[in-house]
Amino acid sequence: MSYSEQINAIYENLKTSLSNGTFAKLTLGKTIGKTELTNIYLRTIVDNDTLKFNVTFRYLSEEIIEIKPIEDVAMLLNQYLNNPFLTVILFTTEKDILIKLNKKRIATNTEMDNTFKNADPVLLEYLKK
Repeated sequence: MSYSEQINAIYENLKTSLSNGTFAKLTLGKTIGKTELTNIYLRTIVDNDTLKFNVTFRYLSEEIIEIKPIEDVAMLLNQYLNNPFLTVILFTTEKDILIKLNKKRIATNTEMDNTFKNADPVLLEYLKK
C-alpha cells in the first residue's frame, strides 16, 4: 500500500521548515513487531557547503549513520513507512506533524503543538551564510 499523499505532505512541510529555519528533527518510530531496526532519526548536516541529512539508523545492537541529500527523504519515508515503522514525526519549532498508521494500515496526518522550542543549530548556522 502506498502512502504517497501523506508522505508528499510531510515532505513539503519538511522543505518549508528547512527554508524557514524551523526544522528540529524527523523521526520514524513505532515498529511492527520485534525488529532489529528500532528508529530512524534525521538531523541536518552541512557536507561540502550543501545542506543534507545525517540519518541515524538505530538497531538493537548498533547505530549506522549515513549522509543523504534532502531529495532522498521522500524515498526513505516510502521505503520504511509500514515496513517496519508505523509513525513518522516531523518536529519543527512551529508544530509537530505526525503520520500514523493504524492496525488496518490507514494513514492519518495530525498536527500537534511543537515539542522543540529551538530549531536544529546546524540548520540555523547554514541559513546565516
